[in-house]
Amino acid sequence: MKPYQFLPLFVSVLFACNRRDEKKAPLPIQAPPSIATFNNIPGAESFDSFNTKFHADSSFQLSRIPFPIDGQLVNDLENSRWSKKNWEFLKTPVSLDPDTTECRHSLTMTDSMVTEKFWIDQSGFKVERRFKLKEGKWFLVYYDDINM
Repeated sequence: MKPYQFLPLFVSVLFACNRRDEKKAPLPIQAPPSIATFNNIPGAESFDSFNTKFHADSSFQLSRIPFPIDGQLVNDLENSRWSKKNWEFLKTPVSLDPDTTECRHSLTMTDSMVTEKFWIDQSGFKVERRFKLKEGKWFLVYYDDINM
């Protein structure tokens, strides 16, 4: 394919990457066969059930964020660390195949860590979040929301 043939794809991704779009229904995480045994630790909470509840219940979400967490909020108006005061409820669950056409996506999953990133090359936009399994329960331990 020629580089100009990717332009429609990138334009579509830009509109699909609006993380504040509340009209879209979140996609459930579905494990492909290659990671079907993901989080196969006896007695540990499954990431799938945690992921669903974390992004649907604001009280549960706050209970699973050990403030202060690493990462920051950066935009044209502010550059700050995350706290309970400035926290913005995350509604979009982690997904193996998110509906994105303009931003890039990566997902790294191990039995004890899930790292998801969205970004648009050379744009100043990047979102990264990391979930860690601690004592059998999942927690959000890192969240970067950079939109300059």
